[in-house]
Amino acid sequence: MTAAAERHLVEAAYERVEEVRAVVEAALESGIAASQIEVRSPAPLEEGELPLPKPRSRVLLFALAGAVLGGLTAFGLAAGTALAYPLPTGGMSIVAGPPVGVVTYEGTALGLILMTVLRVLWEGGLLPGRGIRSGRGRASDLDHHVANGQLLLRIHGLSEEQAGRLRDLSRASALEVG
Repeated sequence: MTAAAERHLVEAAYERVEEVRAVVEAALESGIAASQIEVRSPAPLEEGELPLPKPRSRVLLFALAGAVLGGLTAFGLAAGTALAYPLPTGGMSIVAGPPVGVVTYEGTALGLILMTVLRVLWEGGLLPGRGIRSGRGRASDLDHHVANGQLLLRIHGLSEEQAGRLRDLSRASALEVG
């Protein structure tokens, strides 16, 4: 992030979820989008503990697309092999049906697995550079609080006025504000 964008990032460590909820509600009421808010917790939070929408996952869609793409690619390779090598086989196919089925099945499984893994890495912000570009997933000076069992609230992409207001609000209940 640039130095100007870094100034408009509010980070605060909290002891309890209720304190985080109060700041998140204030941020949402002031017009900050839910996509700008990131909460790091040492343990999974229950659904409904924070007034943030559950992120929608597209893993299933990408897994199915990967399966179809992998299956079609594998079938195409097997069929293409039979067409590319016109050996004299007495009118019989150079590649029989059962081996084509096995290759197609393996291609389907490989496509499904690869697309699932890539999409999970993408949605988790674990691909190189993705988290840095969006402002999410970056290392923070306050990350040690999460290791100590506290919650870390990060709100990025704020105007200078919004950042000042949220810092003032956070100072009242936060352990540390960055």
